[in-house]
Amino acid sequence: MRLFLAVLGLLGAIGWQAPRAQEAFAIVVNKANPVTAVSTAELRRIYLKETRTWPNAEPAVPVDWVATSPIREAFSERVLNRSVREMADYWVQQTVTKGLSPPSTQRSARAILRFVAGVAGAVSYVEPGDVDDSVKVIQLSN
Repeated sequence: MRLFLAVLGLLGAIGWQAPRAQEAFAIVVNKANPVTAVSTAELRRIYLKETRTWPNAEPAVPVDWVATSPIREAFSERVLNRSVREMADYWVQQTVTKGLSPPSTQRSARAILRFVAGVAGAVSYVEPGDVDDSVKVIQLSN
């Protein structure tokens, strides 16, 4: 065990990182959206409604899963750096202080895909196996 930890320490010292687990979600946008990749920070700004347009000036329309969904928990932790509960508190504050409303929510991958396919600036996330050809998957970069 000590040898294993020593090797990991040496690998870390030379900059090696363990491969990341496959994402629990795929970021999807409307097919007309010219964006092919988005940074985690920019996606966070879109979901917090700090950024309201895509680079092509199309309004950004984030769509979330219902609060009880496990995929929303994963997305909130990974992209928003907050729990679903912390996001609920954030939106109470934003509603009171800035008049902003949280992203709309959907209950299923099918509903999310239908929404994203029908709204030019929409962005959401689904499990990779749920993606179909009605939407475009974009890369999420650090």
